Parts: sequence; structure tokens; C-alpha cells
Amino acid sequence: MRSVDQMKYLAVDLEACNMFVKGSVFSVGMVLADENFNIIFKRNYWINPLCRFAMKFRKPIDFKVTKDDLFDKPTFAEVRDELATYLEDKDTIVMAHSANNDMFMFNEACKRAKVKPFTFRFICTQMIYSAVYDVENGIGLDKVAVQLGRDSFTHHQADDDSEMALYLLQHCLQKLGLSYSEAVKKLGITPGKMSGGSFTSMRCAELGRLRARRKQRAYALQRKWQKELRQGGAVTMHVEPRFFDLLKCRSKTIELRTLDEKRAKIGIGDPIYFIKESQHPIVLKTKVTAIEHFPSFDEAYSALDHAAIGFRDSGLVEFLDKMYSIYSDEKEFTRGVVAFHLDLTED
Repeated sequence: MRSVDQMKYLAVDLEACNMFVKGSVFSVGMVLADENFNIIFKRNYWINPLCRFAMKFRKPIDFKVTKDDLFDKPTFAEVRDELATYLEDKDTIVMAHSANNDMFMFNEACKRAKVKPFTFRFICTQMIYSAVYDVENGIGLDKVAVQLGRDSFTHHQADDDSEMALYLLQHCLQKLGLSYSEAVKKLGITPGKMSGGSFTSMRCAELGRLRARRKQRAYALQRKWQKELRQGGAVTMHVEPRFFDLLKCRSKTIELRTLDEKRAKIGIGDPIYFIKESQHPIVLKTKVTAIEHFPSFDEAYSALDHAAIGFRDSGLVEFLDKMYSIYSDEKEFTRGVVAFHLDLTED
């Protein structure tokens, strides 16, 4: 039997077109490589999803393809066996980024097409990256492309996403200085398994240990920050759970408020404690890295990055509705708006 390091790598990615129809797969990307990550083929299987396109996802995605473009393409049932020749090859290591999503879609597509489900083992590059870099929220493939200097990349194009997952695994192995089989042993990886129309997720013992240590660290910080708040004098800001979570994962890095006497005293380097509005309040300590002033929320919205203020997918009207539900336009007019640029702190 051939050793693991002689096997091939197969990276896969699926794209679905209708959030209301499970298994509405219209694109399957596959990139096959040899044991040295030399690409054998890069392929996108375009599929007629046999349903309308409903693209109202939480984050709008431009797939650059329409239902009419796929009218003459084969159905999932018609490509299933060809896909299986690669997925079920026992000498191939199958991978996907955030693999559970793709495995779920594979199973749902098989159910919908009334075809035999796939049987194979797989790994998740998102989990491997999280274990190698000790990060809580993983990394998106668009950020992988930037980190690896891969310019010719289109996010949510299935073959490009597959290729980036392959490169990410290669990068992680290089970071560890290990072969694949050595990394599996070091990280305690148990591949996930597709069988009988269901699947079990990949497990990673090292990631479990890191998460446990991170949880202990977070608990210790909560106790420390709560004590600091009880001592008095700290600047606190209450935020809704959604915005708190965006701050915590560093997606939101700017807090907008109307200016008042207390906020006017805040300087660069000062801490701000954010308190999550929930049944069990959670504290997040940040440090001010820059301060900007604007005459209105409208001008702040125009000047600042929308994701950084927590409104990535919102238009001006929705943004202003939210701001004016918190602050009156009179306060905005008389006080002005202050933007605190923030960074998380763990001291």
C-alpha cells in the first residue's frame, strides 16, 4: 500500500444558488495535485441547478453567472459519477475550506437528485489553519489569497476557492516544516467521513487544546476587566450583541458616538471597555488608536470604511436609521460625531 505522502490532494468547493432549496448546487470546483502540490488539473463543473436563482444571502455574492447561462449544462445527477471517481479515490486526500458546509451541500445535492451519496474521508483547511496559527475565527479564502500573494483569485468562483484551499494546506505544512502525515500526527487530526448521506466532521486534537486554553484565558481576562470596572473611573460603552461580536472578531474597529464632555476627554492610548447588552454582560477591553471628528453621521458614513463601523452590507438609510434610534438629530447637530479607532487589548 502506498504511503500517505505519495497520495494525491483534491481540493473541492461547492456553490449553491438558492438559499431556500437545499442542494441547489450550480458549481463544483475541483483542483487535483500530486504529493508535491503540483497541480494536475483545475476544473469547474457547471451544473444546471433546476431551480431559480435566489441570491439574497446575508453577504451579497456576485457569482457572475445566471440561470440562463446554465440552461444547457448537465444536472447534478449527470455529473455525480464523474465527481465520485475523484472524490472516492482511496489514494486521494480530499479537502475543503470550512469543509462541513461543502459536505452538507454534497449530501443535500445527492438527496435532491435522488442519486447514491458519496463515500470518502476529508479534511478541513479552515481547522488546520486555526490550529497552526492559533486563531479563534479561522480565515476567509479572500484573505488567504492576500496572505499568500495570489493575485489571480476570484472569491466564490469554485475552482479558484478550491485552488486557494490547496495552497493553504501547502502553506500550513511549510509553516510546520512537516510532511502531511507528520502534520496529521502532530496536530492529532482525524479526518471527517462522508457515508450513507451523512457525515462526521474532522477532528483536530491540537485545535481542541488551543480552544480550551483560549477559553481559560478569556475567563481570566473577564475577571480582571470586571475588577477594573469595579474600581471606578473607566470609560464604558454598552453595545448590542451583534456589534460586540464584530468588535471581538476585529471586523468592527471603529465606534461612532455623539461627542459629549466625557468622550471629549478620551485620548489616544486610553482604554474603552465595551459591555455586551445581554442577560450575562460580557466585557471587552479596547485601546484607542486614533480619533476623528465629523459634523454628522452622514459624513462619517461617507468617509469611513463601512465594515470597520459595523455596517458592511448596509446602505446609508439603514445606517442613519440605526444611529437616530440611539441619538437624536438634535444631539448630532449640537455635539457632532466622534469616531474612535480601536484595537483589542489583552492586558
